[in-house]
Amino acid sequence: MFSVRRNWIAAFYWIGVAMTLGCLALVVGGNTELFGPFEHRGFPLSWIAGCVAVVAFLAAEACGTGSSQASEAPLPTVLAVVCDEQ
Repeated sequence: MFSVRRNWIAAFYWIGVAMTLGCLALVVGGNTELFGPFEHRGFPLSWIAGCVAVVAFLAAEACGTGSSQASEAPLPTVLAVVCDEQ
């Protein structure tokens, strides 16, 4: 796998993690006076953060799937390992 692709996967993964934590913080903080005024009743900020997190995780998965190179051999399955031992 190319290093550029790995960098994109890592970036999208950590964006997803950060937005998930931000979403949880906004949900908890939305009930306080500090973050309460920023929460819109129709489409709260926590929903936006959650949607961005989902899209980031999906982008990380999309970057991870691709055409495998000929040099990459598939990993043996558990069934194949067990069958070869008998």
